[in-house]
Amino acid sequence: MSRKIVLVVEPEILIRHPLAEYLRECGLEVVEAANPDEARRIIMDGTKTVDIVLADVKSWGDSGFALASWIRTNSPQIEVALAGTLAKTVEKAGELCSEGTSLFKPYDHQLVHDHIRRLLAAKERRDGRT
Repeated sequence: MSRKIVLVVEPEILIRHPLAEYLRECGLEVVEAANPDEARRIIMDGTKTVDIVLADVKSWGDSGFALASWIRTNSPQIEVALAGTLAKTVEKAGELCSEGTSLFKPYDHQLVHDHIRRLLAAKERRDGRT
């Protein structure tokens, strides 16, 4: 089984880097992006086949919601996990994510890893790979 690739989209390096390192220690390949535009370039570049995108719902002029909508339109095979701090924002994120959302900031790295593993397992079942 190949290593799954997670794209972590987070503008704050002090949040993004420790989370990315933790996920790497859990056996995932992690690509980091500081904003949605960088994330889109990584996805469209095709050098890495991204399996899941983890993004904050709002940290930029272009929100995580816009990124999630773009992914659903342009790369629907990619799972999306949105994280947020406000209940209403997280509720909206649930509409864009196949498994809803249960991720809140500040991140609990173990919960993020568990959520990503559940999404990847569901993706493999849908793709016919058990």
